[in-house]
Amino acid sequence: MIKNDLKSYISPLKLNLYLHLINKTCDGYHNLESLMTFCDYGDFISIKEEKDFSFTIDGPFAKNLSKTENIILDAVKLLEEYAKFKINVHIKLTKNIPIASGMGGGSSNAATVIHCLKDLFKISIEKNTLDSLLFSLGADVPFCFFRKTAIVKGKGENIEFLSSKIPELPVLLINPLIEISTKKIFEGVRLSSQNRVDNDIDFFNSDLFFEGLNNRNNDLECVAERICPTIKEITSLLKTETNSKLVRMTGSGATCFGIFNNLSDLNKADILINSVFKEIWTKKTKIINKI
Repeated sequence: MIKNDLKSYISPLKLNLYLHLINKTCDGYHNLESLMTFCDYGDFISIKEEKDFSFTIDGPFAKNLSKTENIILDAVKLLEEYAKFKINVHIKLTKNIPIASGMGGGSSNAATVIHCLKDLFKISIEKNTLDSLLFSLGADVPFCFFRKTAIVKGKGENIEFLSSKIPELPVLLINPLIEISTKKIFEGVRLSSQNRVDNDIDFFNSDLFFEGLNNRNNDLECVAERICPTIKEITSLLKTETNSKLVRMTGSGATCFGIFNNLSDLNKADILINSVFKEIWTKKTKIINKI
């Protein structure tokens, strides 16, 4: 019997509060360490049981997305192969965040679909198998699936959830509306020697927490700035002209963000950024430790 209930789920965007490349592996990939969290914003995914499968996309950033080559379709196929039955649903993706922006949109979409379909069809998957399936879809998919702030290591498969919450402060997201290829960014990275993450971060004191973060960085940022100089212009303005607690690029870019103590400082930064840069996307949101 087909259930006619339409269910909608947020597919939250992720932020890399720091991202350090540790070394390059023999297969050409990089081991990394990153403190990752979520924001109270993202794409939306609606799912409804139907007689056949269908997939549609709408939203402000739907135009350049393929309806035939999409990580959501890969996620559905993976579940079908595991469960050994056809999944007949209509999935609608409402694409609210820019594409190839460093916010993990596609990974979060895939993780959200896996979540929803597992619950809808009561598909039970042993944890090690689930971890393997998620990682096969993409390095950020396991983190996005578990939806909790964590330190992510290795190629993305080693996830250490925090024992305490990080401050859930206001965030301003800025994207210069330039798509950046993750592959191209990693190809531009040059590691002269093995990188180390030396300084500890105090997760229990807000001031010391941000002091620790400001002593770290995103190792991909300097590569992305060469491809998109606007990134440097945005982060420099946020650092020098706003009351930000942390300014950084997330992922492989080109989205930058500023974290603020209060909404007043957030709103002032938003007005400033939009007065200086005309061809940009901005969003006021906040950090969420667990979705």
